[in-house]
Amino acid sequence: MIKTFSNAKVQLMMVGEGHEKGIARTFSHLAEDAKEDNIQQLGELLQTISKDTFDSAIVTTAYQLDVK
Repeated sequence: MIKTFSNAKVQLMMVGEGHEKGIARTFSHLAEDAKEDNIQQLGELLQTISKDTFDSAIVTTAYQLDVK
């Protein structure tokens, strides 16, 4: 089978007043080679423009599998 990258997205969980259990901020079109440091920096950036705190991230990656 031939494995081809299709897409990736990241879901950042932000915790703050009014959503103490967390609220998801989802970003599509994540680069295939995105590193953990890049995701950490994105979470920290969101903290600077909101009163929320970056708590965790979920990365979802999709591949297409084709039969030869």
